[in-house]
Amino acid sequence: MKGTRSIPLLVGLAVFGLSAPAFAAYSCSVSSGGSINFLTYDPNAAAPTANATSTLTCTHLGGGNEFVAWTMTLSNGSSGTCLGATGRTMQRQALPAATVGYNIYQNSTAAEWGNTGCGTFPGGTLQINNGNPVRSTVQTLRGVMPAGQLVPSGSYVETLLLTVTF
Repeated sequence: MKGTRSIPLLVGLAVFGLSAPAFAAYSCSVSSGGSINFLTYDPNAAAPTANATSTLTCTHLGGGNEFVAWTMTLSNGSSGTCLGATGRTMQRQALPAATVGYNIYQNSTAAEWGNTGCGTFPGGTLQINNGNPVRSTVQTLRGVMPAGQLVPSGSYVETLLLTVTF
């Protein structure tokens, strides 16, 4: 069974998905724990971080063991890439135009949270059965904005799309 849910993330996060087909002996749902908000940025201070979560929960509906393979991929955003400390860029919402670099990492690791183009994204398998009828995986999207970027003050935003496939 394959399902897909996409979650826009302001550096923003949104969720969309498909349920299991009628023949599947399980159902899955996706929920999001908010958007990533760096609040204020001081280029002379330590690199700010901000987190959001995404949870995939699958429920056994009957029969024997079910092995639910899943992945969570994240779009590149306006920069077109997800590689490097400033691989993604947020756009300033007023003139003069400007961008500030950041990236999203998998949980507490140094691995960029990307997609098939970047080659790095979380995935795994949930085993559900009568003895373990409900299983979940919670993944943390950890945003980091490197220090030392001299940019005009203002509001910077970007929307990313998180796609959960199961």
